Amino acid sequence: MKRIVSCLFMVGLFLNSAAVMLMAQEVPTEAPTPAVPTGGQAGRQGPSTEPQPYEKVITKDAKSKKGIFTVHQVKDKYFYEIPKSEMGKDFLWVSQIQRTTNGVGYGGQALGSRVVRWELGENNRVFLKLVNYSVVADPKLPIAQAVNDANNNTILMSFPVAAWGPNNETAVVDVGRLFTTDITEFSARQRLGATTMDPTRSFIERISPFPTNIEVETDHTYTRNPTPAGLGGGGGPQGGGFGQGQMNPGSATVVLHYSMVKLPENPMMPRLFDERVGYFTTSNMDYGRDEQKAAQRTFIARWRLEKKDPNAELSEPVKPIVYYLDASTPVKWRPYLIRGIESWQKAFEAAGFKNAIIGKVAPTKQEDPDFSPEDARYAVVRWLPSTT
Repeated sequence: MKRIVSCLFMVGLFLNSAAVMLMAQEVPTEAPTPAVPTGGQAGRQGPSTEPQPYEKVITKDAKSKKGIFTVHQVKDKYFYEIPKSEMGKDFLWVSQIQRTTNGVGYGGQALGSRVVRWELGENNRVFLKLVNYSVVADPKLPIAQAVNDANNNTILMSFPVAAWGPNNETAVVDVGRLFTTDITEFSARQRLGATTMDPTRSFIERISPFPTNIEVETDHTYTRNPTPAGLGGGGGPQGGGFGQGQMNPGSATVVLHYSMVKLPENPMMPRLFDERVGYFTTSNMDYGRDEQKAAQRTFIARWRLEKKDPNAELSEPVKPIVYYLDASTPVKWRPYLIRGIESWQKAFEAAGFKNAIIGKVAPTKQEDPDFSPEDARYAVVRWLPSTT
């Protein structure tokens, strides 16, 4: 019985974790949107590289998949074909360790999430920028300019445009370096306690685009130097649960998973957090408030749940919350996990929604070849091995 409770606790934890990741797509902000750069120092950095004809870069041997960006694989190179219409838009970038080394946490543990933008610069370059919403101000207020000046977006990587797409509506960039170099904001080096990453033993396993997201898996090989004698600090793993512990001295190859999800262009109305009720939250410092101080404001993360009949006291939602059980879930536990998910229906009924949350077993490839647990349109309960 104790073992069953432990397993169900783990599933409940990952259910909440999945909710955080997916609800993060709906978390609104009141931050000003900086203009796409049209010049300035950032646009002039680096040597100018002339784009090649599209057919010379995306050859007839290319394996192409369409999604929010079209992804092309040409031999061992990967290219993103980014529509200009998606430049300057906010994306949620979620990093996690898909498969880890022995003694260091578990597969599926999160490394963190950040907001990024792809922006078009001068000299035929595309920038991947980190967007920080921790400090904000109403863009209509004079202080907004000062907040922008104190919170410039960081360039994570610069890419030369390899080719322009048809009618110059898309920019093609080689993204290999993005996933085979050690970018601190996306790296697992600190979590593993590694010294360096070896790019010669790191490579892209696959890139899978979907209508609202792109999923990437990479093999990254890290090395850790032994601690010099007399300095202490230990030398081996310090535990194996929930991200604790560090890799042994030597080498370790881990599989990292990156999700890049487009955030809604029409965000929900923000709802402030009330400490009397437990919610997942996000906070920022708002310098545009009337208080004579920088006020921290905390918002709850929530689903976009809307009634089919806004006037009805009890109505089914336009889009219910559906959780799928992944294929790793033991068959004997599936009915109980579905009952656990749907036991929340009573709470939603009290809020005016009928059949608001539904549990299902994920379809097989034969039933739905297009279904993938990585597709951001689906919420999935993952079953992962752990001694906790």
